[in-house]
Amino acid sequence: MKRNILLLIAFIFILISCKSPVSKDQSAKITDSTNTALTQQAKVDLNTDTSGNYDHILMINESSKALGVSKDIKEEMFETIDFRGKGAEERRQGVHLASKGDLKGAIQLFTKSIEALGHNPDAYFYRGKAKWDLKDFDGAEADFSKAIEQRSTQAPYYYYRGMMYMNQKRYAEAVEDFDSTVKRVPSYHDALNYKGVALAHLGNQEEAIKAYDKAIKVDPEGALAYFNKGTSLAGLSRFVEAEEALTKAININPKYEEAYVNRGNSRLMQNNIEGAWTDYSMALSLNSNSVDALYNSGFALMQLKRVDQACINWKKAVSLGHRLAQAQVDKHCK
Repeated sequence: MKRNILLLIAFIFILISCKSPVSKDQSAKITDSTNTALTQQAKVDLNTDTSGNYDHILMINESSKALGVSKDIKEEMFETIDFRGKGAEERRQGVHLASKGDLKGAIQLFTKSIEALGHNPDAYFYRGKAKWDLKDFDGAEADFSKAIEQRSTQAPYYYYRGMMYMNQKRYAEAVEDFDSTVKRVPSYHDALNYKGVALAHLGNQEEAIKAYDKAIKVDPEGALAYFNKGTSLAGLSRFVEAEEALTKAININPKYEEAYVNRGNSRLMQNNIEGAWTDYSMALSLNSNSVDALYNSGFALMQLKRVDQACINWKKAVSLGHRLAQAQVDKHCK
């Protein structure tokens, strides 16, 4: 029983869409929450060089928006940019096109800006993001690296290259770039959180937890860092601590479906069957098609001797494509 449940305590990264933050598909990774505490856009100045010759970029802390802000992150970020210096008009127009999804048109304008001024790190940076979104990873990496070569002080260059490395599952390189981001802007908690995610992918849960703790220290109201911390703690079989961290995530955002599922897992591992069932039920009330809640709840229901309901949930999980549910149907449901 415990071995089966342990297989399910896996990271469900809400922000790690592994798509460029300028992607039109970003909204597909955002949950439906009305938690007003998380609807305040958190802006962080990632510019460590405020020379008038370069663009001034205020980045949006995505995890502050991830749980219920409707406005697209890419549009919000682009609206904050103060374009400066030679080639600024081409960059401004290119960023506008990129925010509307015309990436090829944007790349043409960024290239024009580079032609107007060879030492143009912001244009390389913007073009790199557009190429990434077009899945031209080699071209994007070359442009991000060129931007860093020309202006190594800028945190956004490292952060977005790190996010692209996450997309490519190049986790060790992502950690390096998130470290470079935080070195320049220690208050950027998204970089701390994603560093933890990358470390967790590398199997280093202890270091991942340290990164999440730093993100929490910077932003105590960040539900995502508590969620990821709880999931890493569960991965280390520290279920009591995992439940505490996941409870904090839920207290911040009472509509955090995935946090209820993982807290239910942690409670199940502590033999708190009723508590686990309550959490799975809450997750299903938020999303009746949550395959993880449907599958995991079957184990709690079996412990509660509610075999018929367990089979109903497992069969629905099968219909929704859960790869492990059929084995439980075959074993328990006649």
